[in-house]
Amino acid sequence: MNYAIVRLGGKQFKITEGDTFSVERQQNPINLEVLAYSDGEKVTLGSPVLSNVEITTEIIDENIVKTTVSRYKSKARYRKTNGHKQPFSVVKVSKISTKGEVK
Repeated sequence: MNYAIVRLGGKQFKITEGDTFSVERQQNPINLEVLAYSDGEKVTLGSPVLSNVEITTEIIDENIVKTTVSRYKSKARYRKTNGHKQPFSVVKVSKISTKGEVK
């Protein structure tokens, strides 16, 4: 089973073909930095990135997740509510391939 470890949006993900994952909103085309690649037998590490591994991705969905934070102090009549909406992109990995021979 081949997999790759990529960096996107300041986070690292371990991905295989057919995986979906969510990350902060991204623009098309997605620029993935491949840090490591395994073809099932051998693991290849980049220093710092591998340039001969191509990953084909597509954005499936765009979501917005709302987080609500409430603060409360008893007997002081203090209540405060803050909210934050973070836009997310759901990304699907279509294909992981190599160009030429991985050294």
